[in-house]
Amino acid sequence: MDGKKHKMISQGSVATLLVGLIVVLGILACALSPIFVLKTVNIQGNRFVQDEDIIRIAGIRLGENLFQLQTDEIKRSLTKDLRIEQAVVQRSFPSQLDISISERIPLAMIKCDYGYLELGKGGIVLDAHRTLRDMPVPMISGAGVADLFVGDVVDDEQVGKVLSFLDAVGENTVKSLSEINITNPEDVMLYAGSVQIRLGALDRLESKIEVTKSVISELQQTKHPIAYVDARFDVYSVRLRQ
Repeated sequence: MDGKKHKMISQGSVATLLVGLIVVLGILACALSPIFVLKTVNIQGNRFVQDEDIIRIAGIRLGENLFQLQTDEIKRSLTKDLRIEQAVVQRSFPSQLDISISERIPLAMIKCDYGYLELGKGGIVLDAHRTLRDMPVPMISGAGVADLFVGDVVDDEQVGKVLSFLDAVGENTVKSLSEINITNPEDVMLYAGSVQIRLGALDRLESKIEVTKSVISELQQTKHPIAYVDARFDVYSVRLRQ
């Protein structure tokens, strides 16, 4: 009886080993198969960080085996870049890698001691540039910073107020602004192209945020040339060009 039981156990163990071996061989075959070679990287969600930069930051190369790509490690590499807030990385068989990212949106540029800094929410420095390049965000004029680099945070109170204001008015409004002058903190000036929006001090922000959004919307529709908008008081006024 014991002999039969031992024989049955031995046969069961052999069968288990064979199944395991087949699974391992199958995995190895897939890992080494030219079918599962990375041929396409599909990137979504990026507007400011270029595709080639994302691929470089991720550390991936076309021709790598899809099974050997460590998606968690790729995600960690991407989110180490301050411009990228979140990343989702997934294999798409047989030969594609899908990367979906959420960017930290730049709100303004400001002059520094070696060029210009790109600032995001909370005053974090997202990027640095030697020269001023075309960016769909306004320049903060009338102020500058020094000894700051990517990853640092601007602790200037007035600059912080400006960034909070720009974050609150929303991306569509921000990209219509060209400059925000804070030379006089009690007389802050916004510029949408050649049109000046006089904000005064950055107080009563809820009202001034709504005024700014309304004015930008009107500017996109009106046929009358506007000289400036005075939003310093409860009711704003518009001055047309002569």
